[in-house]
Amino acid sequence: MEKLVLLVSDGVVHPSLLVRFWLRRALIAMPGYRFRRVASLEVLPERLLAPVGAVVLYVHHDTISLPALEQLEEFVGGGGGLLAIHSASASFSQEERWFELLGGRFVEHGPIEQFEVRPSELQGSTFGEIPPFSVRDELYRHEYDLDNRVHFYTEVGGEQEPVVWTRSLGSGRVCYCALGHTVGSMRHPQMVQILRRGLAWVYGDPPAEETPV
Repeated sequence: MEKLVLLVSDGVVHPSLLVRFWLRRALIAMPGYRFRRVASLEVLPERLLAPVGAVVLYVHHDTISLPALEQLEEFVGGGGGLLAIHSASASFSQEERWFELLGGRFVEHGPIEQFEVRPSELQGSTFGEIPPFSVRDELYRHEYDLDNRVHFYTEVGGEQEPVVWTRSLGSGRVCYCALGHTVGSMRHPQMVQILRRGLAWVYGDPPAEETPV
């Protein structure tokens, strides 16, 4: 039986049409998964039915209605999965409950630049063995919950900045990846692995079988 995922993706800058294309291409190659794309979380009160096991969220929206936010909280707390990408952490800035769910809040970013992403000692537990890699992207800085499990990070001014973290809420799972602004970032083989394995983890599955990028 195919695993149903709601792919929520919309925007011009976050994400661009090309980035949205490569995100979808990275995910639809996962065997056993089926994706239903929508443009906004506002469909959640109608669309989050029992067959949906996870939500992939890559948007940059200013607001979210209370019914949609409550539905997402209930979905994750009840065992659903959430994979959030890049500007998801900069969305819904007035909703403290959103950041409590996600586990972090966007603070700032500089210009698009090259930086190295390194695995933490935790990465093998969820993402297998993904080696360090260099990527050209926006480097997001966050305020984040120290209870998050940080799997990948970069160094800024001698300090570690989380790039990928996971957390559990109720019986559900959340994974956030800060990368994904540029096409090159979204197409990067290690980024594709992170997205696929992150989705498999939030869905509650073993790591997805690798398919060509």
